[in-house]
Amino acid sequence: MTQTPGPAEPCRRVVIIGAGAGGRSAQAALLAAGVADVLMLDKAAGREVLSARFDDDTDTWLLTTAGGETFGARVVIAAYRPVQVPWLPDIAGRDDFLGESFHAARWPPNFEPAGKRVAIIGADSTAGHYIPQLMNSAASVTVFAHPPRRMVAELPLPTTRVKRWLRRHIRPAADRQSRPALVRAAVTGITPSKIRTTDGVDRDADAIIYATGFAVPDRDQALIGAGGLTARQAWDDGMEPYFGVALHGFPNYFLIGGPDVDTQARYVAECVDLMERTDSTRIEVRRSSHKVFNERVYVRPVQPQQVISAFDLTSGVHRDDATYEGAAMLTLAGAEHPVRVRLAGWLDPIDGHYHWQGTVFGSVALGQERTATLTVGERSASARIIEQTPWGTHTVAGVGAPPYALS
Repeated sequence: MTQTPGPAEPCRRVVIIGAGAGGRSAQAALLAAGVADVLMLDKAAGREVLSARFDDDTDTWLLTTAGGETFGARVVIAAYRPVQVPWLPDIAGRDDFLGESFHAARWPPNFEPAGKRVAIIGADSTAGHYIPQLMNSAASVTVFAHPPRRMVAELPLPTTRVKRWLRRHIRPAADRQSRPALVRAAVTGITPSKIRTTDGVDRDADAIIYATGFAVPDRDQALIGAGGLTARQAWDDGMEPYFGVALHGFPNYFLIGGPDVDTQARYVAECVDLMERTDSTRIEVRRSSHKVFNERVYVRPVQPQQVISAFDLTSGVHRDDATYEGAAMLTLAGAEHPVRVRLAGWLDPIDGHYHWQGTVFGSVALGQERTATLTVGERSASARIIEQTPWGTHTVAGVGAPPYALS
């Protein structure tokens, strides 16, 4: 069991690590949300935080400083020295490129894109922040997909009068905005002035921006989340936190690393405020939210989901979510499809309803239909197909009694 703070070190509502721009934005956003019990720890003040460990028994974090002090916190906001570092993929010829090249998270302040053919490899959310600016001055902007991100077309939504109106009045304006060229073929190599892809085309580039996510050093033990999970164990090279602020497996822990620290700070404050309003002890980005976020290619600034949609909230320190993995029958437009599913659910503390979601494995001819019935044994439940993933599986969700037994 992890050590809990003694009487001399009371557990604070929120601890912010770092007093820089991100830390100050977080403090201001929390105060605006009515959260006043905030402690700021900063290296310049002699309180450099060396490690953070989550205690599953109390749903709190234990922070240890270089001076040997320990602090307890219900919520931690890390606004400096992130656990992740920019990751560059091992692409043949990467070091032979003669133009400017850098990671999007290390944007040089003197970079001038005017008149240049700019190539973006990966297009993580950091690149999405800068692409509109590049489109205004660069001669061209070309985005190359790189794992785990894929360019996936959205499934068609049912047509309604409102959506038809939006198409006529809103989308044309959006479509008039300049968009970068998109290359779906994988990058196989880089020459002194070109990028080579699997379609056999060499494309000219004057500058390369690697928007390829982040990595965690192999020996990093500074951050230990739920169940003793280390950041390295939870991380695949090329990943990034959800909206730059949250990692699945690390409840009540947020990061603010930019580039838009003010927007990130306000989103984190929404999370903390929702915890307060629902009397929750634990908030954690859903695995599905984090996974889908890392599969997307971003060509404009990211708009995150509403907190209640992207995160799980727990009202008690002991939570046993019912899960099911196995055979099921998916009924879609009257046709039955034998499938395999992986499902999990939770009781929403806000609306009082049971919500469940998961993945459907198997061949399903979806077409325009999004409403379905999912059956496991003798239990059936109405479901909605949310999206198709790059691997051909489908995400499904429902509200109310699930198609599996609740223990």
